[in-house]
Amino acid sequence: MRAGSQRLTKGLRGAQLAHDWHRREGSRIEGRGARSGQECEHPFVTSQGSAYGRFRRAVDGGNATIAPAAATELNFVSLPDALELVLLLVDEPGRFRRAALRWHARYCADVADVGFEEAQAVLACLAGLTGRRPKAAASALAELVHWRGLERASEALMRWAG
Repeated sequence: MRAGSQRLTKGLRGAQLAHDWHRREGSRIEGRGARSGQECEHPFVTSQGSAYGRFRRAVDGGNATIAPAAATELNFVSLPDALELVLLLVDEPGRFRRAALRWHARYCADVADVGFEEAQAVLACLAGLTGRRPKAAASALAELVHWRGLERASEALMRWAG
């Protein structure tokens, strides 16, 4: 038998032994803080928490840099959460326009029976958030989304308007 094939055979045997050990032990973790034979309750929790937790902390803290990055880690961002992200970007015109248009498209797609007039009113309110009377625009949009059952989005707009 050649030296290379002997190493391969030993490597495969080692992998088989490791596989057998893991199958026998199941989810038990020994050492580093866990007592022998005790199952670890939360084996894969990072110090930063869940992706949604990072997103919420960034939004609640007003961090317009981390919040969009944290949102990309999520499988789904709700319409109210997406609106809060849009509100964070008001002071960055290019990013705000893109985010507002994406939110508007989702609003029109996700909310049942949105007509032309409502779609136009929502878009005008979004544009008004960067205009001369942003509080009035936020109040009008809050009323529209509240009427559609998006209470969290309405509350976020009212908090933003201060």
